[in-house]
Amino acid sequence: MKNTKPKYNSSFSVKPLECPVCGQSMAFSGQADYYDRAGPYKTPIHFCKSCDIFYRQVDDARRLDHFHAASYVQRTNEQDLFHTRIKFFRYVLSLVEKYAKAEFRDAHRSLRLVDFGSSYGHLLELAEDNGMCAVGIEINEDLLASCKRKGMVVYKDLKELPEKVDAVTLIDSLYYVPDCRAVLADIRKRLSAGGILIVRVTNRNLYARFMGKYVSRGDFTTIGDAIVGYSVRGMRKLLALTGFRILKIIPDYGKGKRLGVRKKLLYWVGYALTLLAVKRVILTPGIIVVARVGIVT
Repeated sequence: MKNTKPKYNSSFSVKPLECPVCGQSMAFSGQADYYDRAGPYKTPIHFCKSCDIFYRQVDDARRLDHFHAASYVQRTNEQDLFHTRIKFFRYVLSLVEKYAKAEFRDAHRSLRLVDFGSSYGHLLELAEDNGMCAVGIEINEDLLASCKRKGMVVYKDLKELPEKVDAVTLIDSLYYVPDCRAVLADIRKRLSAGGILIVRVTNRNLYARFMGKYVSRGDFTTIGDAIVGYSVRGMRKLLALTGFRILKIIPDYGKGKRLGVRKKLLYWVGYALTLLAVKRVILTPGIIVVARVGIVT
């Protein structure tokens, strides 16, 4: 990837977009950095006030190519990322075991788990070590093939799953999905009655709005490389519309993650402010949502 800084683009071909959560028209807000294997560039960013979510306008081919250029899919980074997040993955699996129904954990069969966006397969390996029957969904062909060579069961699409499962994890993967309602509705169909969903997403929208309005003047690069920038309100609405009942929303203050000093400070400041607000406003850089299959409203 070229190391040239993307320039401000004042001639976007901006088309009206519908919110991927509620379907209402979104307002064009500005732009944000993005990149693929050809190099960096700017993309239009839209905002839905009703859902409090940002949405990146980028064509599908470039979005998919980004998943081959990103640092978190490079084989040279695998070991570093493993050591950075191994304890966090263990924490995620502890949440699965805590909230999964007793009948899913009985002696007659293993708890069946799907990790959506399984990447290198690190969570799958830990789940298998914990006695679960773990399957991955991974769109990157290189990572998918690598996991299969290690003996893991990984598919490219949810439609390839042969049976229903008890739990699905989406760790830093849902915000890369443009058709989020369709994907979560599909996941719901593939979960057993009472099945568990655990989602980790970034939570940067309040900061992004501040930066975009007062500091960077229309630049929303703060949302990172997400296609959808979620908030607590946006996640609540999305899960309600796709048939899930939220059991718990957990501020992600970096538990289990090996962070640098700057990131650790950012996480802890956000968590301290969240506690001062008595958790009525969550200001940590990420949130973890635990939900169960419910009734579509």
